[in-house]
Amino acid sequence: MPRRPSRLLLPFLLTTLLSGVGPDTSAQQPSPETLIDSSGQGVNASAALAKQLAINDAVREAIEQVLGAYVNNSAKLKQSGDFETFEQRITKISSGIGRVVGIVNEGSSGETYTVTVRVAVSKVSLERELKQFLTRKGDPRIVVVIPEVILRRVVPDPAAQTEMIRALVAAGYRVVDNDQTRALAQRELVRDGQLDDQARRDIASRFQADVLLTGEAFAEEAGTVLGQRGYTARLELKAVDLATGQVFFSNAYTGTGLGMTDAVAGKTALQNTAQLAAPSLPGALLAWLSGNSQAAARAFTVRLLNAPSFSVFNATLAALRGVSGVSAVNSRQFDAASAVVEVQYDGSAEDLATQLEALRLTVIGLSAGEITAQFSR
Repeated sequence: MPRRPSRLLLPFLLTTLLSGVGPDTSAQQPSPETLIDSSGQGVNASAALAKQLAINDAVREAIEQVLGAYVNNSAKLKQSGDFETFEQRITKISSGIGRVVGIVNEGSSGETYTVTVRVAVSKVSLERELKQFLTRKGDPRIVVVIPEVILRRVVPDPAAQTEMIRALVAAGYRVVDNDQTRALAQRELVRDGQLDDQARRDIASRFQADVLLTGEAFAEEAGTVLGQRGYTARLELKAVDLATGQVFFSNAYTGTGLGMTDAVAGKTALQNTAQLAAPSLPGALLAWLSGNSQAAARAFTVRLLNAPSFSVFNATLAALRGVSGVSAVNSRQFDAASAVVEVQYDGSAEDLATQLEALRLTVIGLSAGEITAQFSR
């Protein structure tokens, strides 16, 4: 017999199932726009033109404020000449990113017009532009592995994973083919939360990947509503830098779904929940790419072979610390055969490889976030 909701539960189910949103506040879908109150000034003998110039100035200021949320803590990025050029280009095309939704106050003094306006900044458009700029510094390849269950049965074609892949591809990111990840031997390790360093390196090497988007999703029966099966779902997500193992994004979401069968209702609930989570990912990835993530800056593993001595190895690390774009160099291992170094670098793996060769090392391998180089004999 199917479990029926109580009288007290029925109104809640009708509200949440029909709206597709569960009680978890983290499930609130992020707005595609950010509202900013900003001020601007315009100077012209014509009052109408001065006002328009002031509004244009305020819109540019609003866009710069939202852009700063992505790159505020990335000093190296902000100081680069490339980024200054990027900012100038963004402000020139501001009409496609910011729009005025209201005037807060305005006034003039002589030929100077001052206005404060409420601007809706399109995060989608801004993230797209910022992503195109940052991919010059390294276009990450992403593995998505999100095991899920419905009624405690493993789902062969995970709906949440499929939705996450769709959203990332739509945002312009390179994602490993879904068919490849189904055969991933580490899937059960991911499910059990036992993704050790070796498994992480194996995933990075096998898929030539930089980021692992993983977590867990489940859906369970909530009752029968309007003659259909009702299900609730929870999705826990985390994004892992495969080079270092650091988690730079983590959140949980809940949602609901209806269907004529348990399988359809469960998958619908999982898909709806994934759609709530998807808008958060581009911003998290952009923060990671720009070095503005709450986690440590993006890091690369460098394996150095045939070091003639520890003093030569140490001198090489000192020289590497002085390279432009390198914020930290940490030795993780040293022996007669090889050494392992973790390098935090504001650029792509290819750029770092070029810098290593400038230090008279020979790069003999480059895979995802790992570079192998050897000392010249």
